[in-house]
Amino acid sequence: MSQSLSPQYYETLEFIKDNFHDGRRTLEEAKHYMNDRPIPVSNNHIVNEVKLDERYRIKSKEYLEVGLKMYEDVVDENWKDFDDGGLCGEWIKVKDDKNEGDGNDLGKIKVTGRVALHLFGGGYFSGSSKISRRGTFSIAKHADCQVFSIDYRLTPKYQFPAQLCDALAAYFYLINPGPEAGFEPIDPKRIVFYGISSGGGLAVGTALFLRDSGLPLPSGIVLFSPWVDLTSSMPSYREPGMDKSDMVPGKLFFPPLGPPGPMSIEYLERAKILSEKIKQKKPKVVGHPSFTNLPRIKFYCANEALAIPYVSPMLAESLGNLPPIFCQAGGGERFRDSIVLFCFKASDPSKYQVPEYAMENFSKSPFKKPTKVTLEVYDDACHCFHMIPTEKIVKFALNRANDFIKLHACSDERIPNSENNTEDGKTLNAVAINPNCEVRELDAKYMECLKFENIGVIPDVKETDYL
Repeated sequence: MSQSLSPQYYETLEFIKDNFHDGRRTLEEAKHYMNDRPIPVSNNHIVNEVKLDERYRIKSKEYLEVGLKMYEDVVDENWKDFDDGGLCGEWIKVKDDKNEGDGNDLGKIKVTGRVALHLFGGGYFSGSSKISRRGTFSIAKHADCQVFSIDYRLTPKYQFPAQLCDALAAYFYLINPGPEAGFEPIDPKRIVFYGISSGGGLAVGTALFLRDSGLPLPSGIVLFSPWVDLTSSMPSYREPGMDKSDMVPGKLFFPPLGPPGPMSIEYLERAKILSEKIKQKKPKVVGHPSFTNLPRIKFYCANEALAIPYVSPMLAESLGNLPPIFCQAGGGERFRDSIVLFCFKASDPSKYQVPEYAMENFSKSPFKKPTKVTLEVYDDACHCFHMIPTEKIVKFALNRANDFIKLHACSDERIPNSENNTEDGKTLNAVAINPNCEVRELDAKYMECLKFENIGVIPDVKETDYL
């Protein structure tokens, strides 16, 4: 390509790769190292830290117990234990002449205009609202909205659907707040989900659950490098060149357990209990024989649960009838192919009926209406390239995401929902963007994955790839 990313970009990428959890630390040490870098509150923003009343999670639990009934034998029951001290989060807004406070105002919350519900990334293992503030501060400022960022529960202690439960609870808090919240119910037309990496997968999973449960949907979904396929089945995940272009390791079991510690010991004990339950119950859930050919590959869930649509949205029976989606991926990231397929599948559910094992009941699906999708693939860029602010493409990418939020989330309830305010009748706008921010139609090379035959099949690997 005529343009390339800067030397500073590759230096930063190597730094990030060197600081990933590689198994040398215990899980406790890795979590502390990865989460102990809170971003200070800037002088231009106000942050309101909140702890949600437990009734929102109780309501979420009630919905999930019904909606996940068919999967109950393949999930760890600890998601129902709210012993983490409560669901916390923070409101972020930009200061103006009317704002008071020193940038860390814990007083009453006044919610006006657009709202972005932020779900951080970190493989469901690490992350927090506080270490994600560079991104949330930027969205609050440039998308002219208030951001609500939640600290959902993390693995390995809390497994699926604990994270879905917390995300759903946060949404209930926004659209049906109690008197203690201090603000009026927020119209879903004013709310956009904004998720990064695993938070992106969680954003889609939450929207799918809302759709399937007949609950109000947000006005749009913004995704940065979403993790939508936990089977790691797509070709780009195994592509050797990704070792140089991406920071995500190509191993199936990631993050690694590391040296023994209380957290890893508890995880192994719970995983064994769940495995024994699955053997006894022999539940009939959608999946593939490859799921049971290997030991468990993810902290987040048992292998038998990998094809649950709220776990791996790319494998859902249908991604239709969702709010408009704006999705950005790196051309050099391992998740690229899964993201591309996810976007094409959402925009044309009837055409992309894959994987075959999940499509048995598609003809009866009530969700066949194409979802309007914007997909942007940034040449050579890594997973979550938005973290490397030195690059020209980062500002460009964020500006495009901000424009989507401003278009699809109403700033005033009198404005009609802009779901139908599109430039034409297309359901997919897929483009590639080079490091000089030049936009073109999506290249054929990025669409080769649409012909892949082993979608949703865990690849055959060496033992060292999952240990």
